[in-house]
Amino acid sequence: MKAKDPENFRVDYAISREQANDKGEKMYIQTRMAQYAAELWELLKKDNTFVYMCGLKGMEKGIDDIMVSLAANDGIDWFDYKKQLKKAEQWNVEVY
Repeated sequence: MKAKDPENFRVDYAISREQANDKGEKMYIQTRMAQYAAELWELLKKDNTFVYMCGLKGMEKGIDDIMVSLAANDGIDWFDYKKQLKKAEQWNVEVY
């Protein structure tokens, strides 16, 4: 996918055992997302954006916490919007 359209493809990692955030603490997906949350929210409003995340089940709450506030800024209920994104296969979270 990246080779096909490099300007419109982004891979980012948050590996808690190998990376640290700006405060020197473990890096979590919600910390990484917060670094470019406004950009991510703008992308999620487009029908050609697809998000794939995987990790421990506990990460979902942190992701939702960030997205709730971003969506609320636009008067959108995140949980309803997330259902729409999932149905369109644009929001993919794999947890274990």
